[in-house]
Amino acid sequence: MFQIKKKTGKRITAYRLGDPSEVLDALMESGKIKSLPDGTYEVFSQEAVNGHGEVAQPGDYIKLDSTGNPYPNSAAFFEANHRAAGNGEYEQIPQPLAAWDVNEPEGEEINFLIDEKGLTIREDDENAYFNAVLWGAPLSAAKDAVICFYSITRDKNGVITDADFNFISRDEFEKTYDIL
Repeated sequence: MFQIKKKTGKRITAYRLGDPSEVLDALMESGKIKSLPDGTYEVFSQEAVNGHGEVAQPGDYIKLDSTGNPYPNSAAFFEANHRAAGNGEYEQIPQPLAAWDVNEPEGEEINFLIDEKGLTIREDDENAYFNAVLWGAPLSAAKDAVICFYSITRDKNGVITDADFNFISRDEFEKTYDIL
């Protein structure tokens, strides 16, 4: 495991689902975001596979990665980790996070993801090496991706009881994160 954080001073533009936005409209027209009958949204991020997008709620935020693909942030997470910078831009508040890639030994955190959170590793497919259902959708990432832990919860004895994680493509990781 190693520590990472978003690059300091990085500004992004984000869009709140349900608010009027030409960008969201264009993403919906292109099929990268779909409005579902139950009022939720399906967001087709770079890691979405098998024709299923990540499920997002009205009020959640949509950010675009460096390739223009959308990805959702829950409203609570987004608002806790970004501050308004004006003109629809936000500055990310860098927080140290735990991360892992295949160059690191598999520790208890990765074992927990495999045993309890549905992470699977396909050694026969370097393009879909990591697989898990995240945000209500099957996602995959290449072997060179980074697994980012947004939180790791432990009980009073230090045993992991939960973990919130996601995949970050290597290209996106290099552009947006620093290793501490």
